Formats: sequence, C-alpha cells, structure tokens
Amino acid sequence: MTLQLRQSAGRFRRDRRGVAAVEFALLAPMLFALVFGTIEAGWTMVQTIMLDRALDTTIRSLRIGSLSNPTQQSVRAAICAEARVLADCEATLALEFIPIVSAASYPADTARCLDRSGALNPVLRFDAGARSQTVFVRACFVVEPLTPGLALGLALPKDETGAYRIVAKSGFVNEPA
Repeated sequence: MTLQLRQSAGRFRRDRRGVAAVEFALLAPMLFALVFGTIEAGWTMVQTIMLDRALDTTIRSLRIGSLSNPTQQSVRAAICAEARVLADCEATLALEFIPIVSAASYPADTARCLDRSGALNPVLRFDAGARSQTVFVRACFVVEPLTPGLALGLALPKDETGAYRIVAKSGFVNEPA
C-alpha cells in the first residue's frame, strides 16, 4: 500500500499540467485590479478636467460679456454644452455663485452637491454679484464609479448612493459700470 502511495505521489510531483492555470488564477485578480483601477483613474481624470475646462470657459464668457444676465439654468446649460463627457449633466450639476465682500465672506463650507438618495435638492446660493464685485463660482458633479468594487472605486469617498463628487472652482470680477 505504501509503495503504491509513493508511486502515485511521485507521478503527481512530476506532472506539470495545469501549472500555468494555477499561476494565472493567483495573478489574474491583481492584474485585473490594476487594469480596471487605471481605467477608473483615467476616466475620473477626464471628467474632472472637462468640468474644470467647461467652468473656466463659461466664466470667461461671463467676463467678456458674451453671456449676459446669467441665471443658474443658463450658466448650467453653457457648462454642460462645453463638458460633453459628463453624463446627464443638466440634471446632476449643482452650481453656486457666491459674491465675496471680504476675506471673511469666502465660503468655508464644502460644496453642495445633488443628493441622489432623496427627492430633495440642496439649497444653492446663486447671486451674480454687483459691478466691480468678485464672485466665487463652485460646480459639483456627482459621478458613478465604473468599478465600484475595485481599486480606485473602493478608495474614493462616496455618498449613500455609492457615487463620488467632482468639484470645480473658479471666480471672476464683474466689470465696473
């Protein structure tokens, strides 16, 4: 009986079939996490850059006067027209205009973003300011991660619905009369 066990154990040690499958099973999860984490980071960066660029382009239009009498809807529409990669931008972009009177009036709170878990929308400040006044602009966009259970999708701070926030900030000075 022991001779037969030794022979079968020796045969098992010499048999190399399936070694590549075991190696793949051990390394594949790490490789997939790395690949999907890179894709997630790249997509997040593209969305962040596009939101920053769209906000800066829209604020430039405000400064030079091609976007006169701004309302929250018109500024949101201009930003969403520039940021083409943001899905459902018109419905999920939160936009604030806050006049700065002194250093103490600079907003110290966090960005108010759309809360997708309930029907309530945040109360947003939208005051285009007076002539020769500095206006702080903040845009917040809620993004669903591509890979919520892997790499960067796990590391990003998320709200109750599993989405994370992208915030862009800018400012401008209204032209004097």
